[in-house]
Amino acid sequence: MKTYSKFLLALLAPMMVNATVNATGTVVVAKGSDIAALDAETAKKLFLGRTPQLSGQNVVLLFQKEGPAREEFETKVLQRSGADLTAYWSKLIFTGKANAPVEAGGDADVKAKVNSTPGAVGYISEGAVDGSVKVLYKY
Repeated sequence: MKTYSKFLLALLAPMMVNATVNATGTVVVAKGSDIAALDAETAKKLFLGRTPQLSGQNVVLLFQKEGPAREEFETKVLQRSGADLTAYWSKLIFTGKANAPVEAGGDADVKAKVNSTPGAVGYISEGAVDGSVKVLYKY
C-alpha cells in the first residue's frame, strides 16, 4: 500500500505544481479610480516605467516584496527576471527617468496602499480581489 501511495503522489505532483504555476494575478487600482482597463502591452510599459501617467494622472507603482507573487508578475507581465529588473530600475532612477516603485508587503498591503495613495497601481492575486479595488488587467 505504501508503494502505491508513493506512486500516486509521484503521478499527481506535477499536476499540483501546474495548478500553482497557472495561478492568476491582477493589476489593480482603488475602486473609485478613473484609470481604465489595461492591455498586456500597456501593463508591461507601465510597470517598466515607460508610461508615467494613466488617464492624465501620475502613477505610483507598487511592487510586492520578493516572493512567489512578485516572481509570477515579473515572469508573466514584465517577462524579465528579478536581477534584470533591479539593474533596469537602478539605471532609470539614477538617470532621473523614473521614480522608484514603492514596495508593498503582500496583497493586503497593496490594497491598502492603492486606496490611500492617489494614482497607485499594484498587483495582487485574483483571490484577493474584493470591493475595495478595481481590476485593470488579469494575467
